[in-house]
Amino acid sequence: MSSPRVANAAFAAFGLAVLATLGCGGGKEPLNLRLEADTDSTVKVIWSVPTDAAPDKYLVYFQAVGETSYSLVAETTANLWTHNPNGATGWYRVEAKYGDLTYAAGANPSTVPVHTDTVALAELNAAGNAGFGWDRRTGRGRTFPMTNVRSAGSVDFYITDFKPPSLNQQPYSVASPDMGPSDPGNIVPTDSWRVSVFTDTLPDENVMLPTVSPTTYFNYTDILCVPGNIGCFTADSHYAMVKVVGVDIENCWVRVEAWYQLVPGLRLTRH
Repeated sequence: MSSPRVANAAFAAFGLAVLATLGCGGGKEPLNLRLEADTDSTVKVIWSVPTDAAPDKYLVYFQAVGETSYSLVAETTANLWTHNPNGATGWYRVEAKYGDLTYAAGANPSTVPVHTDTVALAELNAAGNAGFGWDRRTGRGRTFPMTNVRSAGSVDFYITDFKPPSLNQQPYSVASPDMGPSDPGNIVPTDSWRVSVFTDTLPDENVMLPTVSPTTYFNYTDILCVPGNIGCFTADSHYAMVKVVGVDIENCWVRVEAWYQLVPGLRLTRH
């Protein structure tokens, strides 16, 4: 028997954390350029005042994924701007303008999700790693063994059929790690495994993910089609897209690739 599929109400409210992307240098350029989630679909661009002198104004530029150049999105005298990218992800550039001269910040921070190329995940009771987790610093994903208690702080989802070891049946599911110790597979040690929630299969890998709520995200999602796109929301408020690109029941594996949004709280995963 599979565990009951429930919504996790704790994910209905969450704090938006800051991802700092630092500029460098001093003088007349904006400093410490960084991005935050203003809402789950808008971006707050923040920077520090230049050390030499306050400029006449700042110019804020955005280059969306798929575009070949930056476009001016704002002129302001403040040292922050809230941008609505209408679902797009991309790179930000800020310049300080003094008369006819401009000085650019030393970094161009991005909301483009970090891609992890295709990896194979074993079903929980098969030979191989069933767990997958993202590095919070780089955004890269890797596989982990669900049999090792040291994986508890690293895994964001695992693959299971919610059956005892003697059985191997469809559908396989993408499941929250905290379900592991009670999984009928009976091989996951008890520990403080992460709690993640997942959408049902989405129509497109570039769709803006739904806002997290008890009616849109659940503790596991069955893999019902290939390719299939599943949104993920992690315990520390990061959104990600998981694309199932292959399932092999005979050999007990699932192939996935993934995109992870480094800015906490942003549900933007267009790539």
